[in-house]
Amino acid sequence: MRASTAPITVAFDNLPPGTYAVGAYHDENGNDHLDTNFLGLPVEGYALSNGVRAVMSKPTFQQAAFTVGNGDKPVALHIRY
Repeated sequence: MRASTAPITVAFDNLPPGTYAVGAYHDENGNDHLDTNFLGLPVEGYALSNGVRAVMSKPTFQQAAFTVGNGDKPVALHIRY
C-alpha cells in the first residue's frame, strides 16, 4: 500500500477471541523492512497498539497486547517518527 497522510482503515474479520497486538510502519526508503539503528531501535516511523514506543529496548508483546472478545474492537495506531 502506498504511503498516505489520510487515515487508513484495516479490518480483521472473524478473529477468534483472544489476545492480540498490532503494529505498522512506514517503509520510508522502500526496502521492504523496518530499518533500525545499531541498538535495534527503529529509525523509520512506526506505531504499536497501546501507543507503546521503543525507548531503551524493544517493546514486548505484553506491552502492546489487548483482548478481543466477540464484538468489534477498534484500535487506532498513530505512526510517529
